[in-house]
Amino acid sequence: MEIQTNGHIGYVKEGADVFTFQMGTTPKATTGEIDLEQFAGIPLPYVLNVDGYKVLIMGKTNTLPDEVEAVIGGNRILPELIDKRVKLLSGEGLHVYQNKKNGKKIEREWVDQPLIESWLDSWQDNGLQDSASDVALKYVIDYYHMETFFLRWRFRKSRRLGGQLPVIGLEHIPIKKTRLATDKNIDIFTDYFEDSDFKHFLVGNWSYGTEKSFRVYNRLDPSDPLKYPVAMSMHRNPSFGKIYGQNKFYEGIKEWLVGMNKTPRFINSFLENSLSAKVHVIIPDAWIKSKRRMLESYCDKNKELAAEGKELIKVNEIDVGTEFYEHLLTKYVSGELKKLSKFLSGADNQGKLYSSYSFKTSDKVEERWIIEPIDLKYKEYIDALTNYDKRGDEVVTTAMGMDATISNVSKDGVISKSGSDLYYNYIIYLLNLTIPERICTEPFNMALKINFPELYKQGYRIGFYINVPSRQEEVSTDDRLQNQ
Repeated sequence: MEIQTNGHIGYVKEGADVFTFQMGTTPKATTGEIDLEQFAGIPLPYVLNVDGYKVLIMGKTNTLPDEVEAVIGGNRILPELIDKRVKLLSGEGLHVYQNKKNGKKIEREWVDQPLIESWLDSWQDNGLQDSASDVALKYVIDYYHMETFFLRWRFRKSRRLGGQLPVIGLEHIPIKKTRLATDKNIDIFTDYFEDSDFKHFLVGNWSYGTEKSFRVYNRLDPSDPLKYPVAMSMHRNPSFGKIYGQNKFYEGIKEWLVGMNKTPRFINSFLENSLSAKVHVIIPDAWIKSKRRMLESYCDKNKELAAEGKELIKVNEIDVGTEFYEHLLTKYVSGELKKLSKFLSGADNQGKLYSSYSFKTSDKVEERWIIEPIDLKYKEYIDALTNYDKRGDEVVTTAMGMDATISNVSKDGVISKSGSDLYYNYIIYLLNLTIPERICTEPFNMALKINFPELYKQGYRIGFYINVPSRQEEVSTDDRLQNQ
């Protein structure tokens, strides 16, 4: 059993049962909280000093990737929505295409190009851990979490001699392990610095690593990509005022996500404790005064017993002693509250009896213990949480630009089944994938330009092939989905 007091108010907790109490009819003490928001405006450094490098941090405490992973991973719908975005963008994987003009439109023509395709298929044969398709998928996943991804370029030692292809392949480097760095002596408070000032990457464990445990890589120079035997590059969706890319939807709905993640815990905790006793106990002043006088008299009596060398009196297993002090009264009250708690809680306490005395003041007004039930408004509480959760679903899907027909999350929680809505919303969604696809395939096309400069000049590019289904009324009866 736990009893906590603050002045003349407090609470008693035994297992799932909790009740509050006050001594007297008017609480004489209140509690307060420190408002931590007042410290929110204190400026934080943008860079860290690590082994002679100035490292550009991610987030206020350099833990933004961990925060995004925890908040998104703990949400009930967001991981699935992000997985859908990844699948919709990556489609059927990497393929080669050329842009062709069709009237006033520019259309992609997906083509076979054996040289490029053979290079894409050779990565694991040449010692890389992942295939080109696997690496591309990892880039897309990072992009939809942070709108940034990092990679390491694998060059041949003979990269400048000609003959074999200079770029063996590309590798994925986790965002959580990577930060931009510079060897310039930047003063973050007075100097102007930008993306191009950071010519290095530091890769390591940013949660527990030491200065000497980080690996330093040169940043790829687009004007001379073969300058370094090993290099890294960063690819991102440009963000206003930021050097790293920023997950714009996450920053805007972070507080909603945190609230949504807590909702199941709130409901489960509420249901677990909803059958427990919830009461507020008012202990009358007259009772307090009576017990104070009683304890004072026992103390006086104990003085006499002590002088005679006799055993001192105990009250409710409490050593009263010979001197009265206020904490003695508090211990006595705690003992009475323990008795009351055992009476109020527990499955075996039905039909039990608890007795107390009432008092009359000089004005003949009766004072007695008052046990007031606390109305927890079960329905209102659960309704408020579920309504918050539904509103959170709307906020998340809206922020991600996914209509209910694509996300399968509608305002009333029912999956939308309108085929025409789904088709046109799907087409609209695909039309908005131009920038994400360009960013996620950018390193592949940079490597294509290095390895196959002539093919690059002819307009060959690497992109994600997305097989857009035709409307069912445009498909012959035998080829429709229901007949497959």
